[in-house]
Amino acid sequence: MSLARRKLANLLLRARLKGREMPPLAAANLRALEELDPSRPAASYNYVVIDLETTGLDPLRDRVVSAGAVRVSEGRVRLGDRFSELINPGRDVPVESIKVHGITPDMLREARSALQAFDDFLAWLGKDILVAHYAGFDMHFINRTMRRAYGFPLQNLVLDTVRMCQGLVLPSDPYGVRGGKKACSLEALSRRFGMSLPERHTALGDALATAMIFQRLTDRLEQAGGGTLRDLARVAELAPD
Repeated sequence: MSLARRKLANLLLRARLKGREMPPLAAANLRALEELDPSRPAASYNYVVIDLETTGLDPLRDRVVSAGAVRVSEGRVRLGDRFSELINPGRDVPVESIKVHGITPDMLREARSALQAFDDFLAWLGKDILVAHYAGFDMHFINRTMRRAYGFPLQNLVLDTVRMCQGLVLPSDPYGVRGGKKACSLEALSRRFGMSLPERHTALGDALATAMIFQRLTDRLEQAGGGTLRDLARVAELAPD
């Protein structure tokens, strides 16, 4: 879906919700796309790069245990401008998942639920463009909470660094016969760009790694003559939920 069509879908949603009373954060999110101009340089926008750690890999049954995000502005990762919180999933955390992210039930006992923490994240996100690695997975969890809280999915533009990798790094594969998922993993991209992953499988650590990969991929897009938001959305935009 192009940015123009996404904006049209947003206008239709706003028309459907017209007259409904809603909290200020929800009303503001409905207007998250208003100031996006496809012809402007992509580097002129702010991006929030997010990662979620969960109880498992089933977005329908599993729950979030940790959220981490950093902001990218003017092409730079702002390390001091970040969001990081443990999330109480309201269910057991399987041992297999603990082995991956190291988050134990004791660490989550006093944590807020996703619904309780969500407003703080939404206020911090504002109208910035959201970026994630395998963004569709994270957006299942985010939109489940957004719908519970406000009755509609998150309206921010969402970009996927895996889609960027497939379009900018891998050889052309119009029929999808060569796959390429392994070549677009965080590990593979980090090796390609000479990066280390010191805090792999922590939400904030993976968000930071994704942000640095996003920087390098946007640089590659600009070097190929694609410096506008339209160019970036073309290779990275995630279809809305």
